[in-house]
Amino acid sequence: MKVDSSVELKKVHAKEIINYLKRNKSCTKKVMAEELGLSFATVSNICNEMREKGYLEETALEDTKVVGRTPKGISLNYNNLMSLCFDLTRFGVIRVAVADYSTRVVYDDRFDYSQKSSIQEVVQTCGSIYREQVLKRFSEDQIVGVGVAVPGIFEKKTHNIVSSEIELFNNQPMKEMLSKTLGKTVYIDNESNLCVMSEYMRENIYRNQDNIVYLFADEGLGIGVVANGKLICGSGGYAPEICHMPIGNMQMQCHLCSSMGCVESDLRIMGYVEKYNLYGSRKITSYEEFLELWEKKEGTAVQVLEENAAILGRLLSILNNIFNPDCIYIGGETVGLIREVLEKSMEQVTSRLLVQGNVLPEVKMDADCSATVLCGAAEMVFSQWMPL
Repeated sequence: MKVDSSVELKKVHAKEIINYLKRNKSCTKKVMAEELGLSFATVSNICNEMREKGYLEETALEDTKVVGRTPKGISLNYNNLMSLCFDLTRFGVIRVAVADYSTRVVYDDRFDYSQKSSIQEVVQTCGSIYREQVLKRFSEDQIVGVGVAVPGIFEKKTHNIVSSEIELFNNQPMKEMLSKTLGKTVYIDNESNLCVMSEYMRENIYRNQDNIVYLFADEGLGIGVVANGKLICGSGGYAPEICHMPIGNMQMQCHLCSSMGCVESDLRIMGYVEKYNLYGSRKITSYEEFLELWEKKEGTAVQVLEENAAILGRLLSILNNIFNPDCIYIGGETVGLIREVLEKSMEQVTSRLLVQGNVLPEVKMDADCSATVLCGAAEMVFSQWMPL
């Protein structure tokens, strides 16, 4: 990393110290200096400054073999390293959480906004939740930043939300609006990117997996991809996107672009409903109705799910051949249905391997993707926040 000034270098070293303590819990300044390749004076001065801010605390080390005065250990003060997280991926519901630097959730609640008719009202609701609920439990100084999960794409060049399943959010500068309302630095990304980063951090702790794909099948369809330890994201925030891949049913019209055969039309929540109405003699209006028919193994519902299993298989095959991941996660409201037919979908992946005989990626179902989204939002805040 190129650093242009001593002030910037100090900020970089402070973040290195914070992340070192996240991995190692507690240690002396001397050990930290040796491990990070910094001078003792540099580490000591930065630690002292961050301790004054409340980010670090000093404790006596246990199990030390040093004779005489017990050396002091430095550790993170998790009570003063909190991220406020908003999950706005489901229409009408705001899930709010506060997580500490280890992404442990210490507050979690849900609030309804289904009666709100404008983006301004939704933002104001977030502000009210922060002032009336969060600040009753935490001080402003404890919250170092705000992470927001949105459906759609956070366009990096304009800072607008685009291609969102929630029409209220489209072409709106939500980052600026929330920053002004909350008085905090706000970071925004879509649910797929946040989920893949959350799972990557978790996998990297235990198994050192650097290549992960997260497929999010909910009100919309999206993926997040970590390749060689880096989140893949195009210059405008548009990469990678899969919803308009023309591998779906050519009788299904895309609700976003009006083309036929976009894979999102089949695999999003309402895709099951719309396809059932395409094939069935009766009409249904909700995903819950489709689930009831599937549980009864009603003929049209079975036909829809079998067709979608094949489409999902083609999609997974493409993702596997392009990214060659160690693991593919699947999350979202449709996970229960996908679990029922995953074996059938994986037959497509096996038959379309780039090199026959290659090992298939591990496929995992994320049963609580909303919690994964929140952890990803917290990680987004902490990865970009600078302590000094």
